[in-house]
Amino acid sequence: MRRVWRNWWMQVVAGLLINAIVVLPWLWIGQEDKSILPHSSDDAQGLLVVFAVVTLWGSWFARTFGYGRTSFTVVTSVGMVLGLLGLGFQGLYALEPELFSGVISAGSTYHLWVFSGLLIISLAWYFLSVKLRLPIAVLFYATLTVGVSYWLQIVASLVAGAQSFYVYLWYSGPLILGLILGFVGFLRIMNLLMWVFALATQWVMPAIVESIARVIESKAVGWKSLGSFWNEFTGSVLEVPWQTPLLVSLAAAMLTSVVLLIVRKVRRR
Repeated sequence: MRRVWRNWWMQVVAGLLINAIVVLPWLWIGQEDKSILPHSSDDAQGLLVVFAVVTLWGSWFARTFGYGRTSFTVVTSVGMVLGLLGLGFQGLYALEPELFSGVISAGSTYHLWVFSGLLIISLAWYFLSVKLRLPIAVLFYATLTVGVSYWLQIVASLVAGAQSFYVYLWYSGPLILGLILGFVGFLRIMNLLMWVFALATQWVMPAIVESIARVIESKAVGWKSLGSFWNEFTGSVLEVPWQTPLLVSLAAAMLTSVVLLIVRKVRRR
């Protein structure tokens, strides 16, 4: 598979495919308004989830198949950006058919600002999570894995018979983070500190995502948006369950670490 992705155009295709797979649930949901990408006015949380999952999968692809090489990382990001821009334009045109006539509503203008900000942040997160050493990059992954939990629950809500597994899909994000922590290892004090910081980040991320989504949908700007976010965050962070996700992450991390440690010792012998 690595030989297939050596071609630069296949790396661009990979970036486009990542976007296509991530927005599949909204392709189904958006059949009524013909908009694929979630809009910040009524589904800001969905928009955050799309950017989080695209960034996570894109960085994993660049690390796994491109070994974090700069050229591979940049070309893959081109495909990701082109896909996101195409989806953004399609959604905007679906809601604003008179766009080419120079007519655009205030709501769509605000959506453009939100979309542009998320695109810049996701690109920064993507490059940092790919280029930094894994013990440091795990902090960035800890902010993204929660998106997988939301994404899988959205998929389950659309599939008949999958609703019974809805609750359990929430632990997919902690499981992924645990696997990443397992590759980081626990034999160094610095790595253990990264474990603590990553798990703490995982705990607060649901409250952060939902608080940011409410602020975006309220269309608050400037200092008012910061105040609104803080009020939303402090009111919801203590309600986020942390025990089970923490146990899932730790169990996956410890199991992965021990297995990798045994494999490395066997190879040395």
